[in-house]
Amino acid sequence: MVDENSLPTNHGGLVFPLDMFRPTMLAAVLAEGLIAQARNILDAQLELIRHPEMRLVLGRIHGSVMGDDPAKFWRENAELALAASQVLPQQLFQYWVDGGEKPRQGFIVAQRGQALAAQDATADQLPEDAQPEDWPVAQLLTQLQVSAEELASGFADGPRVSLSLIDREGDDREMLMTLVGQPPEDPENPETGAVTENQAPGGADPSDPRAQAGPQKPQRASVEDDRKRRASEHQAELDARLARAQSMHADLPYVVDALGVVVAPRGAELADTDILSPYFVAKLDDDIPRGLPRALHDELRGKRADFAVVVEFLSEVFAETGPLSKPIFEAQGELQTLGGTEVRILEVLAPRLGRGTFIRRARAGVFVSRTPDSALPEALILSLLDGQG
Repeated sequence: MVDENSLPTNHGGLVFPLDMFRPTMLAAVLAEGLIAQARNILDAQLELIRHPEMRLVLGRIHGSVMGDDPAKFWRENAELALAASQVLPQQLFQYWVDGGEKPRQGFIVAQRGQALAAQDATADQLPEDAQPEDWPVAQLLTQLQVSAEELASGFADGPRVSLSLIDREGDDREMLMTLVGQPPEDPENPETGAVTENQAPGGADPSDPRAQAGPQKPQRASVEDDRKRRASEHQAELDARLARAQSMHADLPYVVDALGVVVAPRGAELADTDILSPYFVAKLDDDIPRGLPRALHDELRGKRADFAVVVEFLSEVFAETGPLSKPIFEAQGELQTLGGTEVRILEVLAPRLGRGTFIRRARAGVFVSRTPDSALPEALILSLLDGQG
């Protein structure tokens, strides 16, 4: 149980959905950003903690580089959010909270190396009758459905991993499995993970002098080796993304109506702008998007193409004032009935894609690249909502 009286009032860090990512690569880009400023990171550690009940990760840096004011560190190093967001598949939030004599809170929303929104406020910038829930980070936490106490405690009781910013040595798979809550199995003894009597650690032959001498420290890679490794990893990521897009094209759900066609690429997220943008066309001319039957070519000529995609967090879409929050959605969203089911809808903006409609039922959400005044594909929307719960 967390003692609220002992919680830090000055803290900050990175918050992002738990998805497939490489902790060592995240540590590397953070290290590069700090080294570029001639900051000393010799004792710096990146700690990643998953929320005990949600697939949400908190990233914090420990060490002398932080100084004695974590909130100031994260506020003045906004470029770290942009760098970190390039190696994460979904949106990232960099936040800071200073609850001292001069309170200040703020956050940055970043995705794919771009800042999508930012808020920063001091007490004199808020109304005199402002409540704790009116502060920027408090509003962000409402979107994420996390309490201020949970964030200040560093997601106490959640699984965590730590790695050095200077060495960045570690097994990405093992760290991800730890964060997910599934300790990695020992390859020699998958059921128990134990080392047998005749095994040296790591499965080496105990009679081998190298095993008796203990594990050797890994050699540092040269700058050229590191460059080649990064280039190889980047190419592997591009190949994997191409394969993912081709898989979506091979099995593409869609519906055709009077306005045109609406597709729902399996497994796509709103952040996949390169995959979704070809399906957001105001008027189709001589060609139709990949994955659709050629027999639809004539039927769709002159009509529009749209997409529908699952949205997990409210903040993935934007209202007029910034990332969508629960209070704004409940105040401005309109209750409607789709296929006999009550939902709440609101016209929103999808970053780097355009305007459309956000539909939510309970905690399940869908974005459709048609505004509410256009016909919405009800059956397709309901199938996506059903698939989330």
